[in-house]
Amino acid sequence: MLNNMQKLSKSFGLHPLVGFGMFAVDMMLFGGEMLTFELTLPISIGIGAALTIPSILIQKYSFNDTWGAALGKGLLVGVLTAIPTPLPAIVPLLGGALGTMQMLGSKDAEKPLINGEVVEERPKLEDKS
Repeated sequence: MLNNMQKLSKSFGLHPLVGFGMFAVDMMLFGGEMLTFELTLPISIGIGAALTIPSILIQKYSFNDTWGAALGKGLLVGVLTAIPTPLPAIVPLLGGALGTMQMLGSKDAEKPLINGEVVEERPKLEDKS
């Protein structure tokens, strides 16, 4: 059961910075679009496209995804951010939650089973008798 959850979170999870950040940006852009009757849609598309690159890099270097997975996830959240409705914002939010679960679970997996202490050997004293 735990192994399947780890596979799911690795496949669909986003780094929390990407997931929750893109969710927040999408909500802010949607508010602006609603107030201006979608006249700011070109700005939203530009911001979504611009944030795709940092999302890809964060996924690759902080979340340790392969280049293909990082590119796919980054492009997905960038396109969803540019869509002028709040519904697609659920995807980065859920991805961020899955990624957070993976990051918290991986810390437990890295703990050693046996705690040991390395003791340096002390130099022997010369016998002066």
